[in-house]
Amino acid sequence: MFQFMTSTRIIFGEGALQSSLSVLNQFGYSVLLVTGQNTSRASPLINYLKQQNMRYQHVAISGEPNITMVEETALSGRKFKPDMVVAIGGGSVIDMGKALAAIIPNQGDVYDYVEVVGRNVPLKTKPIPFIAIPTTASTGSEVTRNAVLRSGQDQVKVSLRSPDMLADVAIVDPTLTYGTDSYTSGRGAMDAFTHLMEAYVCGDPNPLTDMVCEEGLRRLSGAILAGCLQDDFKSRSDLSFAAMLGGMAITNAKLGAAHGLASALGGKLAAPHSVITARLAPYVMQENIRAAQDAGRADVLARYQKVAQILTERTNACRTDSILWVNMMLDKLGLPNLNSFGVCSTSFEDVANDALKSVAIKGNPLPLTKERLTYILQQVCQCQGECTESADIERASLAEVVDESGRRGLSPPIADIK
Repeated sequence: MFQFMTSTRIIFGEGALQSSLSVLNQFGYSVLLVTGQNTSRASPLINYLKQQNMRYQHVAISGEPNITMVEETALSGRKFKPDMVVAIGGGSVIDMGKALAAIIPNQGDVYDYVEVVGRNVPLKTKPIPFIAIPTTASTGSEVTRNAVLRSGQDQVKVSLRSPDMLADVAIVDPTLTYGTDSYTSGRGAMDAFTHLMEAYVCGDPNPLTDMVCEEGLRRLSGAILAGCLQDDFKSRSDLSFAAMLGGMAITNAKLGAAHGLASALGGKLAAPHSVITARLAPYVMQENIRAAQDAGRADVLARYQKVAQILTERTNACRTDSILWVNMMLDKLGLPNLNSFGVCSTSFEDVANDALKSVAIKGNPLPLTKERLTYILQQVCQCQGECTESADIERASLAEVVDESGRRGLSPPIADIK
């Protein structure tokens, strides 16, 4: 038995934003608009609100949202009395909008409703209508039921979560991602990868999320380099689709230790969540494979092998080829290692303890002890974002070979690179 939840309505495709703006009218005429500091990609939406003479209050955020920010903005939002919240931007903007839609009609402290550091009380009142419009291919937040918020006083990232927080409408227009810089694109794509990978190998998958994850990994692996580094439009569309599938997957399956550790580290490092999870992923994958071998868990090992087969397009790929693929992508995309954010100055035991309290880590394919989590962090620190396998690939020149379509990121497959 399983359930599957996602946004009530999804509109996907090139030009989707311009062609579907009229859906806003069905929710009323008063809009709380949430964007990033740069509003250029939101201009069609802002112009529409003005043309329709709709009331709107604009909230522009920078960086990842925190609980204090949500509380203060919700106070002014209640005075404005919006009919809907519309968020257009990256994952942080959408999380902020989602949190505001939930908190504005619910009285009390945000800590009443968040997990881990709060009381985790269910929302008393249903959120006001929420429309999500991503401008990056990353978190898949447009189809998830939680908002990730930083708790400054606890130095961790936590979730405000409810099935009622799923967007009423998700408008996914890949053209909004065109021209995004390679760093933002790369960390977003690797965030989507970590969602798809962890949901696929998690301890509670189901047949539908398996289908979603396999297709997402297939699309992403074929498009990641051409989309992020060459701004290839077809690849951008595939990345947007893969990111959306990743959001669906983590809403209906579980996550794992990469996200559990990232939630603990996220409040302690001035590093984007996507970079933290991406840099942790290969070490968590390696440790999970070791733990599965120790426990004789052939089912977990088979899932890691399937991930490797999809990523490399080789039926005879071994499970650790997926780790090679991740490290190659991190190198090619130029994502910074965690040492550059001061990871080695943190207390690994404290981080491991915090990670064990997280919701995400409960989905890991098999339990990891505090000692194993500490070992993962030590490896991240000692290897400075590189691993032995990655070094082997670097000695093979890390040549980027793209097939005739210009989209495939790896050819020949990793298994053939010695």
